[in-house]
Amino acid sequence: MLCFSCQTMNLSQNFIKSSQLVKELISFSGLSSNDLVVEIGPGRGIITQELLNLNIKVITVEKDRELISFLQNKFSSNPNLKLINQDFLSWNFPLKPFKIFSNIPFSITAPILNKILKSNSKPTEIYFILQLEAAQKYSLSDNFNNQDAILLAPFYDIEILGDIDRTAFTPKPQVDIVFAKFTLKPEVTIDSDIYQQFRDFVIYGFNQWKPNIFEIYKKIFSYDQFKKINHQLKVNSLKPTQLNYSQWISLFEIYSKFTPDPKKRLVSGFEKIYLSKIKPQK
Repeated sequence: MLCFSCQTMNLSQNFIKSSQLVKELISFSGLSSNDLVVEIGPGRGIITQELLNLNIKVITVEKDRELISFLQNKFSSNPNLKLINQDFLSWNFPLKPFKIFSNIPFSITAPILNKILKSNSKPTEIYFILQLEAAQKYSLSDNFNNQDAILLAPFYDIEILGDIDRTAFTPKPQVDIVFAKFTLKPEVTIDSDIYQQFRDFVIYGFNQWKPNIFEIYKKIFSYDQFKKINHQLKVNSLKPTQLNYSQWISLFEIYSKFTPDPKKRLVSGFEKIYLSKIKPQK
């Protein structure tokens, strides 16, 4: 793994100080003038500037009006830049192929990725500067897979490209930072039109606080179905984190084909129920 180092506030964002570091990251990504790149939360435009220097077409999405005004003055003469004054989480993605390159606010990593995963128009590549812990959460493992990794896997492969020195940021973060690449799979295993059903099914499974898959889905699958499931997948005694991605896909396929609608209603919409419990009501 490479280590990128620095040589020379809003939403808890840690801003990069060095344009040289940005040049190094963009060069390593392989982005070119043929790409349309979306940047989330550009701040004062240190990444924007280096993308434009390579004649890359850039869309920046920034909800802070003062920052948008600053960026308009800074890049007013550049035809390759489109500034969007909007919250990224409510913005509609381009319909033509695009990529994302961003130093995102670490506190909203999950909402940003969830928006991307739920969209019908997905970036072909994503380059994120993010916390090492977050990158590891989204990475599949042979022995342990959490909810985030399973939900990402239908569409993207993730690769940690290198470490980034904490001193490259202001304010200096208290956690390890990495440069990660998400690559859209050429063939997806879950169609976008049923992805929300898959999300509900997986989130339901990870948040029942039961000892194993059998106990978790006891209300969803019949006893005879569980006998067949265990014969085929050998998962009844496993915890959700112990299932690999293929087992989750197979379990969901059985659920989709053979579970009657009244039982599916116990799972349908579960993500909203889960989010309402972990987020304070406004």
